[in-house]
Amino acid sequence: MEKRKGGFTIIELIVVMTIILILAGLITGAAQKAKERAMVTKARAMIAALETALGMLQADEGIYPPSGIDKLYSSLTSTANLTTYGLSTVNWSGPYMNFQTNEVSGSNILDSWGSAYHYANPSDSSRSGFTNYVDIWSNGPNKTDNNGGSDDITNWRR
Repeated sequence: MEKRKGGFTIIELIVVMTIILILAGLITGAAQKAKERAMVTKARAMIAALETALGMLQADEGIYPPSGIDKLYSSLTSTANLTTYGLSTVNWSGPYMNFQTNEVSGSNILDSWGSAYHYANPSDSSRSGFTNYVDIWSNGPNKTDNNGGSDDITNWRR
């Protein structure tokens, strides 16, 4: 019988590599789930912040801006288009909210997945069933508007 020299056999190396790959797969899957939860939480936090800023604007002006996320963004950040939206530059005491550059594209406020949030004035429509309050929502991870269902993130369902 020949004496074995030091080192590992190919079978031993394959077993160790297989174990490492299985562990890496488990960790990657858990990290992906955590990232998805963080993106949903960030979208919910942005919707809550938009509601607060919009509430301050409505308290000053007495009315909400017309539907459309671009109109909401403009109304919250500057006096440029206020009169065309039926709002007054006299009562406006904003900016009501500041945004980071990666949170906006043009006049659209972007969600965690890079899609624009949606905003509906209560007089225009009500997805939530509450006709005296605004509707703000994100299409969620699938980037498809499901009318508040499925993975949409809304201010009327928490």
